[in-house]
Amino acid sequence: MNAERQSTRNCRSRWRIVVVGAGFAGLAVVRALRDSNADITLVDRNNHHLFQPFLFQVATSILEPAEIATPIRSLLREMPNVRVEMREAKRIDLSRRAVVMNEGDDIAYDILVVATGAKTSYFGHEEEWAPHALGLKSLGDAVAARNRLLKAFERAELEPDPEKQARDMTVVIVGGGPTGVAITGTISEFTRRTLASDFRNIDLGKARVVLIHSGSRLLPAFSEQHSAYAARALEDQGVEVKLGVPVTHLDAAGVVVGDEHIAAATVLWCTGVQGVALARTLGAHVKPDGKVAVLNDLSVPGHPECFVIGDAAHVIGPDGRPMPGLASVAQDQGRYVGRLIAARLAKTAHSKPYECFTPSKLATISRHVGVAEFRGRSIIGFPAWLLWGLLHLRTLSGGGHARLSILGNWVRLLTTYRRSGRLIVEPSELGADRGGHGPAINEIAEDTAIWRR
Repeated sequence: MNAERQSTRNCRSRWRIVVVGAGFAGLAVVRALRDSNADITLVDRNNHHLFQPFLFQVATSILEPAEIATPIRSLLREMPNVRVEMREAKRIDLSRRAVVMNEGDDIAYDILVVATGAKTSYFGHEEEWAPHALGLKSLGDAVAARNRLLKAFERAELEPDPEKQARDMTVVIVGGGPTGVAITGTISEFTRRTLASDFRNIDLGKARVVLIHSGSRLLPAFSEQHSAYAARALEDQGVEVKLGVPVTHLDAAGVVVGDEHIAAATVLWCTGVQGVALARTLGAHVKPDGKVAVLNDLSVPGHPECFVIGDAAHVIGPDGRPMPGLASVAQDQGRYVGRLIAARLAKTAHSKPYECFTPSKLATISRHVGVAEFRGRSIIGFPAWLLWGLLHLRTLSGGGHARLSILGNWVRLLTTYRRSGRLIVEPSELGADRGGHGPAINEIAEDTAIWRR
C-alpha cells in the first residue's frame, strides 16, 4: 500500500501539504514553506489569525477585537502556492491520507500538519459548569466575558436589593496561571479605577474580585519569589486570593470553594486545557488530556507524513514536564516542521530531532506591574510589564497599524485609566424587529469592532 501511494505521488509534480489550524504553529509552518515547490492548503474554521495572549485585554475593554485578529488571507496574500479554506475538519483518516471535513469534499494530503491548538477543560464538568464559567480561548469568549462583566454592573446600578447587588458586583476568576493572574489584576483596576466614575448608585470600590487557585501558589511555573510577588500585588489591589482550594461546585448562582459559597454574577474559567476533538481521532497516541504524544521529530508514531505541533502536541521539555502552551513554543515547533518538510521536498538530509528549549516566562499583573524570568534574569514591576508588552507586540501579526493602535491604548491606560470601548455587543438576528430604536446598533458596533480590518 505504501509503495503504491508513493508511486502515485511521484506521478505528480507537486506535493500536497495540508495544515489544519492557522494559529502560531500553523502559520509558522506555512511561512517556512514560502519558497517550496508544493501546493499548500491551510484550513481553519475561522477566517482570522488570533493573537490569544491579548484576549484578556479585549475582555476588559483595553483593546478591541480587530486589534488582535488579522484575516488569514491578508497574512498569506504574497504566497500564491497557499490555498486558504474556511472549513472545519471532522477527523483524520491516516489510512487514506485524508482530512475528513464537516462539509464539502475531503482533503487528500501527502504531508499533514495538525496545529489545532487546545480548548478549555472543566475537568469532567463541561456540561454543568461551562454555561456559567466562561473560558478565554476565542474572540467570542472575550466579547462574551466583557458583556457579562459590564451587564452585571449595569444590573447592580438598578438593583434595590443589597444582596443581589453584591452578587452582581462580585467577579470570580478560577485559575492562578498567567491568564488568570493577568485578567484578575486587570478586572480589579477596571472596576475600581475606570468604571468607578461611570455609575451613580453603586460604589465600585466595594466590588469584590476573587481569584481561586487549587495549587499552593500563583504562577506555579515561575519561581516562588515571583509567585509571592504576584499574590501581594493582587492583594494590594483589593483582590481576594484563595490558594489550595479547588472549586467543587459551580452554577448560575456562583461557586463553592471548600465550605464557602461565593455568590457571583461573573465567573471566568482560566485553568485547564485539553486537545480538540480532531486530535483525538488520531487514536492510540492520544493522551488522556486529548493531546497527541509525538516522536522527537514531532510526527505521529508510525506515520512520518503526519505531524502534530503546538498546543495539540504532548512534548516533554528539558525540565521533564510537558512544554507549556506559549506562542514562542508553537512558533518554534512550526518553524522546525516547516524546515523538515522543505528538506524532504528538496530531497536533502534532515534527521536532526526537535530540540526543546526553556522559554522565557512573562506575566502581567496589572496596567504597569509584571514578573519575568528572561534569559536567566529575574525582573519585576514596571520593567517586567514593559518587557512583556514589547515582546508580545513584536510577535503580533497585524502589522504596524495594529501595533500602533495597541500601543496607543496602552499609553492612554497608563496615563488616564481610560479604556478604548466599554460596549456591550450582543449578537442579533438579521432583520429582527428592534422596537423602533433606530438602526441595528449591535450590528454596526460588531462590524466596527470586529470586521473593520
